[in-house]
Amino acid sequence: MEILIDCAECDPESIRRIEHIEAFITELCEKTEMKKWGKIHALCLEDDEYNREHDIVGYSVCQFIQTSSIVGHFCETTNTMYLDFFSCKHFKEDDVVELVCKYFKPKTVKHQTVMRDAIHN
Repeated sequence: MEILIDCAECDPESIRRIEHIEAFITELCEKTEMKKWGKIHALCLEDDEYNREHDIVGYSVCQFIQTSSIVGHFCETTNTMYLDFFSCKHFKEDDVVELVCKYFKPKTVKHQTVMRDAIHN
């Protein structure tokens, strides 16, 4: 299953601190009982003309887990965040949404869950 979460009007400080984002990923893995594989991969997208023009200044992170991956994008120019959590192991969607709200305090949260299955219809 995969949950896609889009958040608007996040707490600006929370999406700008990589330590805060890393703590979120760690707690997310613990809460959903996912085993992390390796360290979180984080990239700070540079504050340059192209990135500002396309609203992509901020952090992008990826945490590989035993059953797939967690990918997040935290946009400083718009105070938005986007999370894709994909796992072959079942997890509770509400746990993920609740933790996103706890860490980033968005005023608007949109999410959808997709059941992935390449073999069956």
